[in-house]
Amino acid sequence: MQKPLLIIGNKNYSSWSLRAWLLLKAFNIDFNEQLIELFHPSATQTLDEYAPTAKVPVLVYGENDDKVTVWDTLAIAIHANDYLTELDIWTGLSKSDIATSNRKNSAYCQSIVAEMHSGLTGIRNDMPMNIRATAKIQPSAACLNDITRIEHIFAECLKNRSKDSYLFGPFTAADAFFAPVILRLQTYADASDIVLKSTTKQYCETMLKNPHVQAWREAALKETRVIKKDEAGEILSVEGILAD
Repeated sequence: MQKPLLIIGNKNYSSWSLRAWLLLKAFNIDFNEQLIELFHPSATQTLDEYAPTAKVPVLVYGENDDKVTVWDTLAIAIHANDYLTELDIWTGLSKSDIATSNRKNSAYCQSIVAEMHSGLTGIRNDMPMNIRATAKIQPSAACLNDITRIEHIFAECLKNRSKDSYLFGPFTAADAFFAPVILRLQTYADASDIVLKSTTKQYCETMLKNPHVQAWREAALKETRVIKKDEAGEILSVEGILAD
C-alpha cells in the first residue's frame, strides 16, 4: 500500500494536527507529512486539492479510483484503527489480545475522545496552543470548568495505575487527543496561577517525556511564523528560535 500522506498545519499552533500526527506515530503507522502555513495564501492550492473542508489535518493515500481521503481528526483515528494498524487505538493492545474485559476501558476511551473532540471549548478559546510561549491569561469560568472536568477525567483514568502511566496504561487515542491540553497547561497554567492537582501534574510530565511529543515540540520551537490570532494573553517568555 502507498504510504499515507498527512497534511498538517504549523506545529506551534495546530492542536488538531498534533492529535492525528501523534496517533499515527504512536501506533507505528508509517506516513509522510506535508506542513502547510495556517491562514496563509500559500496553503490554498494544497487545501483545494486534498481537503474538502479546507482544514487540516487530512490523511490521503492511494491513487485514482482507489484514492482514500480522510479529514477530521476523529475520522482519521477511526480509519487508522480499522485499516492501518494491528493495534487497537482504544486500548493500546494488539487486536488479537482484546477481550470482553477490555470493553469498559474501550468505551471510556471512546467517550472521552469524543468529548474532547466536540466540547471543552472554554479551554480551547482561552488557551490556544502556543508551544513556544509562556503566557498569562485571565481564565474565564468556562475555561476553569473545563480544567476541572479534564482533571476529573485524568484522575478517574489514572486511579490505581503506576506513577508514569498513560490514561489507560498503554498509550491510546485518548492520550493523543488530550496531548494539546497538556501543552496548553504548560503554556498558561503556572503563569496564570492556575493550581493543578498532583495527578494532573504527573500525567503532564509523563506526556511531555513521550518521545513523539518531544519531537513535535522540538519542531515547533524551530518555527518562525507568528499567528497573532493564536497569541493569547500576556506573553511572558518565548522558547526556541524566536527567543530573545
